[in-house]
Amino acid sequence: MKDQNVVVLTPVKKQKGQNLNADEKQRSTTISRVRQPIESLFSWIEQQTGIECASKVRSYNGLWVHVFGKLVAAFYFWNFVRTFSS
Repeated sequence: MKDQNVVVLTPVKKQKGQNLNADEKQRSTTISRVRQPIESLFSWIEQQTGIECASKVRSYNGLWVHVFGKLVAAFYFWNFVRTFSS
């Protein structure tokens, strides 16, 4: 990750009974605001497709077919719902 200049940001965690200072609270809040929509998207994809259920996949190529097939189905469904709800 260092070669690609990737930085992983995580909220500050303290042990039970310890309090966060103002900077730590701000950092945690900012990170949570970025994470929430991303987690919502992945949750929606899982709800619509069941993408995490890949117990019958037996090969690397089968996994790719499973994942991309489920993603195509999710976005087709999303576009279908948008079209008819307008």
